[in-house]
Amino acid sequence: MNLLVASRESTNLMRRQLKGCACVLVSIVAAAACGDHRAQQVDTTRAAASASLGDTALANATRPSTTALPAGTPRRIGPVGQQAAPKPPPTPPQDSPSKRLDSATKTATPATSAAPPSAAPPATSAAPTVPTPSTLSVALGRLPFGDKERLEYQVKYGFLGVGSAVLEVLGLDSIRGAPAVHATFTVKGGVRVYRVNDSYESWFDPASYATLRAVQNIDEGSYDRQRDFEFFPDRKMLSENGKPETPTVADPLDEASFLFFLRSIPLEVGVTYEFARYFRPDKNPVRVVVVRKERVKVPAGEFNAIVVRPMIKTSGIFGEGGRAEVWFTDDSTRTLVQLKSSLKFGSLNLYLRNRRPGTPWEGAATTAGPAR
Repeated sequence: MNLLVASRESTNLMRRQLKGCACVLVSIVAAAACGDHRAQQVDTTRAAASASLGDTALANATRPSTTALPAGTPRRIGPVGQQAAPKPPPTPPQDSPSKRLDSATKTATPATSAAPPSAAPPATSAAPTVPTPSTLSVALGRLPFGDKERLEYQVKYGFLGVGSAVLEVLGLDSIRGAPAVHATFTVKGGVRVYRVNDSYESWFDPASYATLRAVQNIDEGSYDRQRDFEFFPDRKMLSENGKPETPTVADPLDEASFLFFLRSIPLEVGVTYEFARYFRPDKNPVRVVVVRKERVKVPAGEFNAIVVRPMIKTSGIFGEGGRAEVWFTDDSTRTLVQLKSSLKFGSLNLYLRNRRPGTPWEGAATTAGPAR
């Protein structure tokens, strides 16, 4: 009897234990089924979202979650089964190739390119340098006469052939370091009772015609005098025969430089030109009247000429009482072809007999004479 009772109790205990184990197994199976159901839902959602990404994206989306994570991303495992892995952090945007935003100042700053600097473009050959003309070259190029020009004249006193005259450019010289055109004008002739032997030598600035030095040797009848002048146009002073300086005018002209200066002005018929440039201030103004145009015949040939009447308040060839007239060629050279002046014992006339044109002044600046 006791044995039967013990057997029944043992049977009931085993039933209760089996029932408890069944409950536990049912719980485990249910939990696993729920986990599988949730995993299937996740996979279904991923497959639907990646349907528009093409076959490759779809295949990647349907792979197990353990291979979809980037390398190095940790996987979190839950207490029951595998849990969904956390979403990887978003990758920070890359800097723009042209600029980046400085997080501290919030201002755009140029980005440093990692590429090596491009090679510098090949250097182009420099354009040939054209030398700029010097002030002296420009002044010489504007002169209406050339270097070494020589004009020879027949001199008549009244109707008698009594002498000769020469107007000559000797070249470029240097006076106290300044370039100067060196020119001479000589007149020789006359009659027994009245002889003329005048020599005017001048050094003048090629740009302004201002005289820098002059030597005058005048021998007219009983009048005989030699003068040596040093001119200082920048100070409006001159020195005669080594004496103390006395005032003169700006850009002074002596008799020789005056003849060359006349060749540089326009010479319009009917116009009277006045200049306060004669080196004796009290003899100014100098007046030049352009009288007419005419064709003139001289021993050197026939020329179209412009006739001018210069007047200086002196007693020389261009003195007011002499009413001198000068014929210049009506061209760019303004060559003096004829001169007539009335003196005390009759008229003194010059006629061009021989003409030696000057040479170009090119290179003359390098051959100027020594400073004196």
